[in-house]
Amino acid sequence: MKELIIESKGIKTDQYFIPPFELREGELVVIYLYGGAHFQNIKTGLVNIFTGKTKNQNVRVEKTLTYVDYFRESKFRRLFFPVRVDEYLRKNANLESKFIQKLYENPWINKKTKINEIGWNTKRLLSLYATFSKTKYIVFELAGQGPADAKETFDIVRNEIKEGGSAILIDWAEDMKENCDKFISIEWQIDLKENKKAIQF
Repeated sequence: MKELIIESKGIKTDQYFIPPFELREGELVVIYLYGGAHFQNIKTGLVNIFTGKTKNQNVRVEKTLTYVDYFRESKFRRLFFPVRVDEYLRKNANLESKFIQKLYENPWINKKTKINEIGWNTKRLLSLYATFSKTKYIVFELAGQGPADAKETFDIVRNEIKEGGSAILIDWAEDMKENCDKFISIEWQIDLKENKKAIQF
């Protein structure tokens, strides 16, 4: 039996239910939330549980995951002192990792590249490789990526965790349903069409 990373007996609120699941070594689990205004709030709540920021009595986290966060830059920095790739990596990555060299194999990236000048998918890869340089236990999303780019990111994660690691993808689409180890779909406890309030975690 592969090492247990996360065991959830089910996450339930008065608005929704995330059915029970286990995440084990080498596995990639997809949690499908559907698209809509609710996605961000629920995703954030789940990320906080899986990364150990908040506790849930029904979720046992044996090894905390790291969220692959996307790059943010203040307007001031963007205009006057834009962040370059080497600065970002010094602060957010293990520079001795093989993933840093992989990153520089991308023709759009070198140490002096301004991050605000590269495409969204390349920014996502930058964040992903920086995270992978430190850990292979991650929770991630595919927001803002088209089908081809999303599949590329998914395949990178899938291949890397085979060598040790685990991942949870929190998604708004069903595209990766056939390619993951487990597919967990949210179950609604309310009628979304009638409930006009923002979904809270």
